[in-house]
Amino acid sequence: MKKILAFILIISIVSVLASCGKEKAMTESKPKTCEQIESCKTALQYATYVEQGANDKAYKLENKVDNLASYSSLEKAKEDIANDYEQYQNQQIKRYGVVEYILSPNEKYIYKFRYKDFRTGEAKNTTVGISQKGDKYLTNEYYSGATKRDITVNGEIAKHKRYYSSGLNEQAKEEFKPDLIE
Repeated sequence: MKKILAFILIISIVSVLASCGKEKAMTESKPKTCEQIESCKTALQYATYVEQGANDKAYKLENKVDNLASYSSLEKAKEDIANDYEQYQNQQIKRYGVVEYILSPNEKYIYKFRYKDFRTGEAKNTTVGISQKGDKYLTNEYYSGATKRDITVNGEIAKHKRYYSSGLNEQAKEEFKPDLIE
C-alpha cells in the first residue's frame, strides 16, 4: 500500500512540475498590435506619411542604402508634397488591419495594411517593406503591391501574422482584414 501511495505521490509531483513549464510558455506575452513591434510601428508611420501626402517625411524613412527611395533627393520629395497636405497633416492611421510577413527575422519584413483612405473614406491597402540596417528600420513602398515572389524565402511562402489596431470589434476587423499576398 505504501508503495502505491508513494508511486501516486511521485506521479502527482511530476505532473505538477510538467504543468508549470507549460503554464510559463503559455503566459509569455506576444504582441497584440502593430505598435508593439518596432518594425511594424515604423511601417505604420511610413504608411501614415504616404497617406498624408508628406513625401518629404516618407523619404526620410526610406531605404536609400539599397537604392529603394521613391525620390532622388529630399528636395525632390519636398517639391512633390500633396497640395492638400495641410488638411491631412494631423491625421493618423488609427483603425487598421495588417498582415506581417517575416522574410528574415530582425532583418527584412513586408507589411500589408488595410485602412480607410483619408480623402475618400474607402478602405484601401498599402504595402510597405522594412529592412533593418543596424539599429534603424528603413522602408520602401510596394506601389502596385507585393507579389508572391516578394514573400517567398528559399522556395516557400513566408509565414504571416495578422494584427489589428486596438478597440476593433469583429465587424471592423473583417472590414480591415487585408487579403494575403498572392
